Amino acid sequence: MMTSHAGTGKDIALNDIDRAIRRFGGRFFVAGLVLAALFTALLIDLRFAKIFSFPLDVANASKEDLMAFWRAGVMSVQGDAAALYDSDRFRAGLPPNGAGLLWLNPPHFLLLVTPLGLLPYGAAKAIWLALSVAAFAALARLAGRGHPFAWLILLSPAMFAHLLVIQAGPFVALGLFCALSLARRRPIAAGILLALLTMKPQFGLIAPVFFAATGQWRAIVATITTSFGLVLLSIAFFGIDPWMAFVQSLGGAHSQHAATLHVDMLTIHQTVGKLGFDPTWRSIGQFAVTGAAALVVWVSARRLPQNLAIGVTLLASAAASPSLWVYDWPLIAAGLIVLCRGEAPWPLPLQALAASLWAAPLISLGFGTKESSLVAPSLLLLSTVAATTYLIAVKADDRRPQTR
Repeated sequence: MMTSHAGTGKDIALNDIDRAIRRFGGRFFVAGLVLAALFTALLIDLRFAKIFSFPLDVANASKEDLMAFWRAGVMSVQGDAAALYDSDRFRAGLPPNGAGLLWLNPPHFLLLVTPLGLLPYGAAKAIWLALSVAAFAALARLAGRGHPFAWLILLSPAMFAHLLVIQAGPFVALGLFCALSLARRRPIAAGILLALLTMKPQFGLIAPVFFAATGQWRAIVATITTSFGLVLLSIAFFGIDPWMAFVQSLGGAHSQHAATLHVDMLTIHQTVGKLGFDPTWRSIGQFAVTGAAALVVWVSARRLPQNLAIGVTLLASAAASPSLWVYDWPLIAAGLIVLCRGEAPWPLPLQALAASLWAAPLISLGFGTKESSLVAPSLLLLSTVAATTYLIAVKADDRRPQTR
C-alpha cells in the first residue's frame, strides 16, 4: 500500500509539472529556457569577478554603463549638469575603459541618478545591482503571476546581459509592464509610470497606442501632465541650462551616435544600415516598423484579452524602439513570459521561435560582429508578428470589449 501511495504521489507530482510546462508555452519552450538558464549560470560564474567587483573608486571599475549614470550624478551634485552633454568634459571623470560612454538621456533622468553621485562608486553599484535583481524578481512574480517557470528570468540571457553592462533594462521592463497592467484599474498611476519612462523616451512610443485602443484617456492625460511636471521639477533642481544643452545635442552627439553602426545595437535603423543601405533608407525602415508595431498593438488591444495584449505591447515596444541593445532584453523576456503563460502549449515552431528570442542576447554577446546582430532583431520582428497572429486566431472566441 505504501508503495502504491508513493507511486501515486510521484505520478501526481509529475502530472503537476507536466501541466505547468504545458501552461507555459510548452515542453520545447521550457526546455529552451532551462538550457539557457544553465548556460547563463556558467557565464555568470565565468564573469563573476567582473560583475561582482565593487571598487570605491571609479578608476578601478570594470567596463560598464553604470559608470555613465554615476558620472552624471557626480556632475549634477557638483552643479555642472549642463556640461553632461559635452563629451570631453563628461568623459574627463571616467577611466580609460569608459572613454566610449556618452550622456544622451534627457535632463529629468538626473532626478533618479543624482543620488548615485553622493556615493562611492562601489556602493552605488551594489545598490543598483540589488534593485535590478529585485526588479527581475518582481517581473517573475507579476508578469508570471507566480508561475514557477517565470522565475527562470533570474537566470536568463537578459539577466546576464544586464549584469555584464549594468543599465536600466529591468526598471524599464517593470515600469512599462506595470503601466500597461494598471491602465484599466488605476489609470492615473499608469500614466505616472509611463511618464517616468520618458527618461528613456524610446520605450514610450507604443504604450500610448495601447492606452488609446483600450479607451484609457485618463492614463494618457496623466502621462502628459506628469511628464510636464518632471520637466519643471528638473528645471527647479538643475536649472534650464541642461535642457538647452540637451536640445543642442540632438543635432550633435545624438545624431553622430545614431549614424554610427554599433556592433550590438539591434534596432531596425541599425539593421538596415548593416545591410548596406544609406541613412535615408535606415530612417524609412525604422518609421515603417514603428508604424507596423503601433498597428499590431492597436489590433491586439482591441481583439485579445488584456494580458495577452500587454505581452504583445511589450514586444512591439522593443521592436519600435530607435535605441535597443542586448541590455534592454528584460523588456522582451517579460513580454514572452506574459504571452507564453496560458492554458495550452504553443505550436512547436512558435515555441522554437520564442525560445530563440529568449536566448538572442547570447548571439550578439557571443559573436560580437555586426552580422550576428542582424539575427536578434529578425527574431524579434518574426516572433511579434507570429505570436500576435496565432493568438488572435485562437483567441477569437475569447475576445472581450476593451473600451469603456
